[in-house]
Amino acid sequence: MLAILLLALVSLAVWCYLCREPLRRQWLLYRIGAAVTSREAEAEIVRCETDPDPNAMIGDLVDKWGTGNHQFDLHLASHLDAPSCGDSLRQAFAEEIGGRPELLQRWAHFWSWRSPLPLDEQTASVVTYLDTVAADPSRTITWREVLDVQALFELTGRGELARGLSPSDWRDRYREWQRRRPAKLPNHPRPKTPFP
Repeated sequence: MLAILLLALVSLAVWCYLCREPLRRQWLLYRIGAAVTSREAEAEIVRCETDPDPNAMIGDLVDKWGTGNHQFDLHLASHLDAPSCGDSLRQAFAEEIGGRPELLQRWAHFWSWRSPLPLDEQTASVVTYLDTVAADPSRTITWREVLDVQALFELTGRGELARGLSPSDWRDRYREWQRRRPAKLPNHPRPKTPFP
């Protein structure tokens, strides 16, 4: 019996050693979801972004969003607007939601919820800004602004334009959206919760 217990412990130790990197990353993700304050969560997310293997860690962050942990989702989505958020995370997030309609809808809902203005004023503000930038060929938008454009497209029924959107190709898609944009921008009431 003792030999079986020792064998099981040795097997567990070997497995933990072999899986130490994925386990470490999972622990970091857990700490974000378990954070009591947004400041604690932001510190953990920044730690993930500066990880020795940032691409794997950012991939894990993005993959976990929308999988059921609302606290994690809120912390990550809120961080995307923070000055401490890196473009690598914003890019990975934009690429992920652009390829998965259910996540794009979730992002648009969150974007509406956290909007500082009524939705029609917020979307009008984004459209005015994009019109200004689109008129100047030397200007482009950031990955942070790509997330705004993706929300705008989804909220106006043109979510398909958000797929693969990037700072280098946004102008053509925005012009396509303008040609068929709704006469009135959406004016839904602000959602009561950050996620549907």
